[in-house]
Amino acid sequence: MSSSANITRISSMDALRALAMFLGVLLHAVMAYTVKPFEGMYQDPLYRSSNYDLIFFSIHTFRMQLFYLIAGFFFRLLYYRIGVSAFIKHRTQRILVPFIVGLFLILPLTYLPDVFYTVTGHATHFTTNDFLTIIHDIFIWRGPLHLWFLYYLLLFYVIGIFIIKWRTALVKDLEIHIKPALILPLLLILSFLTLVLFDSPYIQYTPGLKPRISYILYYGLFVYAGWLLHRNMKVYFLPLKKYGLLFMIAGIFCALVVYYFAYFPITGNAIITADWQIKLLMTLTTVTLVLGFLGVFLRYINAESPVMRYLSDASYWVYLIHVSIVNAVQIWVGNTTLWGPLKPLLCFIIPVLVALATYQLFVRYTFIGYYLHGSRKAVDNSKKIIAGSMK
Repeated sequence: MSSSANITRISSMDALRALAMFLGVLLHAVMAYTVKPFEGMYQDPLYRSSNYDLIFFSIHTFRMQLFYLIAGFFFRLLYYRIGVSAFIKHRTQRILVPFIVGLFLILPLTYLPDVFYTVTGHATHFTTNDFLTIIHDIFIWRGPLHLWFLYYLLLFYVIGIFIIKWRTALVKDLEIHIKPALILPLLLILSFLTLVLFDSPYIQYTPGLKPRISYILYYGLFVYAGWLLHRNMKVYFLPLKKYGLLFMIAGIFCALVVYYFAYFPITGNAIITADWQIKLLMTLTTVTLVLGFLGVFLRYINAESPVMRYLSDASYWVYLIHVSIVNAVQIWVGNTTLWGPLKPLLCFIIPVLVALATYQLFVRYTFIGYYLHGSRKAVDNSKKIIAGSMK
């Protein structure tokens, strides 16, 4: 395989990983405007629409599964490129350190807008006692929130390295004997069986640091699928590019069926009610959308782009810090007379712009950027961004 082929294909996967991060910002931005409220989350008192339930549901059906598949792809790529010791050091720098720092710095700032709004009586007063209460409350442990994905990613690395190191023969045997034609039905069957382990057909947020076997098996399956995808790029990339649009259409159709007949029935009463039926349809939705996005990006977003590379680099930082900004904007616009649909739009655009600005000013060329994505040279990259924007 040529080096150029490797570059374009990895560019597609980089772009997909960035998409998963930015979709996470959009998902959190619309949560204040859904008709179905989320427990413990701020809800706009003046504007809600079922359109945002649909947006939330659609993104939630495939985003993290796609992310973990891409993580599995880069897991194998990096592991065999640099070796186990360098891999552990690399992942410690990029994942473990940001996770630990995030628990102590990012999470308190994430809680700050809502805690401030509550303690100050919807910002009607601010006393010394209010200040002390706010400082106390933002450090109360409420779980890893949006940082949970880093925690499980670390678990998958530990499990994966253990399997590679002590079960090499078994892993090789599985990889060699899994026929390409069996991958899709196996992915469907196994993802359905692991989804059965959940109490709800709609996967919920995992609140604590106690590993949950259902999450490990379910998302671990997609990590392994990504591992196999990297191992057999020549075999799988061509059919993915060929049928990506068909998978996408099928996934959208399945998502609409589940949404309108089970999750948010248009008739008021769900037509599809059996747990196994919903989980089966959710499995079809998830797998086809994941494969659809893979195929579409491999086919159409397959060229090196300075702008796309920049957004890919920035997406990690954007996702880490966005929740507090989203919450602050939601509260800020909550009691205003702004046109309803403009509110969630602002709750997406403003956090992204603020996060990108702080990334450029304080992260990209600093020690923070070194830990998140490695060192970057300011002059070289600025020239590339300008050149890319002029194309």
